[in-house]
Amino acid sequence: MSFDPHLSTRAAVAEYFAARAARFPDLVTRVEAFFAGPSLETGKQLLRAYFRAHTAADVESLRMVAAAFADKRLVRAVVESVLDDEAALAAIAARSYPHPIGFDKLVLDDDRTTGFKFRLHVYWRGANFAALERLHLHRFEMASAVVTGELTNHVWRVVDFRPANGVLKGMNRAEPDAAAAPTRRGMSAYAGYARDADGRLRKTYLGEATLERGPSETFTSGDAYAQVLDDAHFVETNAETGFANGDFCSTVYVHGPSLTDRSGRRLPVLFEETRLADDDALVPTIPAIPVEALRACLGRYRDTLDEILKFYDWLYHPKHGRNLSAGMVAGYLLCESFKTPHAIDVFERRYDECRDVLRRYEAAVRDLIEGRRTPAQLDADDRKSRYVRLLLAKADAYAGGPRAWLEDYGSLTREMWRYFGAIRGEVDPRITVLKPVWEGVVKRKLPGGMHHGHIGAMIEAAFDANAIAMRHFETRLQAVHKDEHNIACIADDEIESAIHKVLTTHYPTYRFYGEEGGDADTSAPAAGARRFLVDPLDGTRNFLGRRQEFCTAIACQEWTGSAWRTTDGVVAHPASGRIFWAERGHGAFIIERNDHEHRTAVHTLPVDDANPLHHQLIDFSARGLDVDCQTDVFRELVARNAAIRNSGSVALILAHMAGSGGAGTVLTAKDHDVEAGLLVAREAGAFVTQIEFEIGGGTRTATVVGADRRIHDTLVSMLRVLLARYGRRVTGATSPG
Repeated sequence: MSFDPHLSTRAAVAEYFAARAARFPDLVTRVEAFFAGPSLETGKQLLRAYFRAHTAADVESLRMVAAAFADKRLVRAVVESVLDDEAALAAIAARSYPHPIGFDKLVLDDDRTTGFKFRLHVYWRGANFAALERLHLHRFEMASAVVTGELTNHVWRVVDFRPANGVLKGMNRAEPDAAAAPTRRGMSAYAGYARDADGRLRKTYLGEATLERGPSETFTSGDAYAQVLDDAHFVETNAETGFANGDFCSTVYVHGPSLTDRSGRRLPVLFEETRLADDDALVPTIPAIPVEALRACLGRYRDTLDEILKFYDWLYHPKHGRNLSAGMVAGYLLCESFKTPHAIDVFERRYDECRDVLRRYEAAVRDLIEGRRTPAQLDADDRKSRYVRLLLAKADAYAGGPRAWLEDYGSLTREMWRYFGAIRGEVDPRITVLKPVWEGVVKRKLPGGMHHGHIGAMIEAAFDANAIAMRHFETRLQAVHKDEHNIACIADDEIESAIHKVLTTHYPTYRFYGEEGGDADTSAPAAGARRFLVDPLDGTRNFLGRRQEFCTAIACQEWTGSAWRTTDGVVAHPASGRIFWAERGHGAFIIERNDHEHRTAVHTLPVDDANPLHHQLIDFSARGLDVDCQTDVFRELVARNAAIRNSGSVALILAHMAGSGGAGTVLTAKDHDVEAGLLVAREAGAFVTQIEFEIGGGTRTATVVGADRRIHDTLVSMLRVLLARYGRRVTGATSPG
């Protein structure tokens, strides 16, 4: 190892507690034991020794003990020790869960004697798929050590509180910080979370509060911070926003026992921008992480730490002379300025613009170091301020002092050239992104974070499918007629085989049901069983005719005991490079060709109440209705002045409902075509009804989707009337939710 930026942190922790050995009598021994042999057990013993002597309000000591874990190598060893201990895995899984805002909350230790908890938080998710934390007050003092990535801690102070019905007599009030020129905000306060008489969690309204903005501080790998009991806060991580490719945030989080503040508050308090409709809402219980899912999560995390450590060994290697870290931060500034993860590519193609951006930030950093500006004047809401603060931290830690750092590293353009040259010359000349550290861990670098779980595997498979499809797109392939209505070609089989390889590598116990190959497992599924449902090429006729309306559809489904329920969906459109995806309950998203990822929602033209279909784009692909009924549906749509389309790809029609296409659809198709796109449409806010009807001695399903409730209801009513006209008995209708 050429350089370890965490060695100074370890030395500081050891020195801090050695100076306080009288107060923490056996802590120095525990710190030394952890550093010498890091494991779950030595980490637990260190924290238990600390909390036996901890006193309330001593958040500096709490921060220093958390800082002992701000080291990737030590945390990697802790994770490895958990993976080697089946009993520990089972215990941790039972008290851990995926947090609703998008991170894995892994409780490594829960010591009932001293009341502390020792947790690992992993923010895997990419841009926009993790929600920001709610502004909140804790019921305990806490400290957090940043292991990977970065986060910004935004502090707010309660300056006034007006309780509802005497539920809470008051909260701590702090004097305004005039130097920070804070803003004020009125918010509704809720107990989060109180148990009722039946033991159910409730989010109960407490009253109205006025909060005043305090400092916002950015912490990066190796840093630790502590939060006092009386300050409200929320954190923003680079797993939630930004364009610095592949980064994800993880922290070791330590908190003490539950305390009561000066107002008598014991429960945590959550703040909402507006008062909620329900003042006493039930809070859904989140199931614990299964042991196998925890094992997979920790294995992935360990492997990712390995990749990051290799990268930082290279970044700080003496062969470069000065280390390359300032050039990497310059790249972060370019990522944010040009809204792309491909900073190296942008630097090469748009050099003059990049140089102008970097010169502005060179001047800003120089002004801060030389005292012409203060850090308090930085815009806390501008993500680029994070990287300015990171450069300041590097300058402050420099052996020769900040001004010497300016002389050595102050030219960000020059440092970016050094970084660019080293990446291209020593690693891979094809690299366009900042950190080539994910090879072997993920196949695709995406802005802000790495997708995980089912979606991560499905997106990986989708990128492979896109590449195969576009390789064949301009060639002349022979069509194979499977039946009167369905055709295939060699690309269907090749894509399905590639998807099968990716998904079964990640999830070998899941069933796989491909449109071409079927499901090799003919046994009845058990409740909770999982399968991937795959249409490798939806719109094969378009594909063979070299029209661009074709896609790949992948759904992950769970057997409920009576039916397969779709939990995750991916629709990949190779011609545009877009990938649409959704997780049940988490919204719909689009990954653009440039890797920019964003949340999406349904969109319509203004709706005419008298004729909701008037001028609305309606996709109609309902061969399963039979000729006469299908013709009359078409006539009815024409009579209502709908703009009728049929692109030839059902999955793509449904995915385009997510703000990129039609206002409504009437479809009859197989589950392979429907399920992935339907989840995307529903998670984007579309209204859905599926009508099952009898025809030709069997049953079929018509899927009706509307971006607006009025459009949806009109289409459903129209279809029901026409089915009845042709004697098609409706046997069931559901609105998948």
